[in-house]
Amino acid sequence: MTSTAYAERWAETRVNDLDAHRTLYAASEEFCIESRMVDDHLGDTISTDAEFFEGLADYANKDADSGRGIQTITVAEVFSGNDHAMIHWDWTVTAADTYRGYPVDGKTLTSKGSTFLQFNDAGEIILESTFLNESPIFQQLGLPIITPHYWEEGFDPASLTA
Repeated sequence: MTSTAYAERWAETRVNDLDAHRTLYAASEEFCIESRMVDDHLGDTISTDAEFFEGLADYANKDADSGRGIQTITVAEVFSGNDHAMIHWDWTVTAADTYRGYPVDGKTLTSKGSTFLQFNDAGEIILESTFLNESPIFQQLGLPIITPHYWEEGFDPASLTA
């Protein structure tokens, strides 16, 4: 159901035109966008038009002087079937003053993310679940985030207790 061209449209409209992006989704309160869900899933869930435009505004910011950053999303691969799709993407932000409260100091931040989409019979998005891998971002900001590669031959779990 979902092609690479559709995924690229999803990514392009997300960071450039939220009105066009909104047309990809079902009617208000018939869709749900979930992200992070760390402490309060209600604060991370979008299901109305007002929440849509407020919650996704930073993605489409184009004011380099705002401090909110200019984001890009580049589709890396798409897996789809029936009424579902999984989009893996690369993420970049420039011109941000802070990230999650940490100073960016002019750095360009990069990471990878994934978005799962479920569609209704009309081909509109009814569920989106997005994950951005923040560990590399925090590492780029100089925070001591350890990302052990347990699957690599010779990995020693004791190295984590240093």
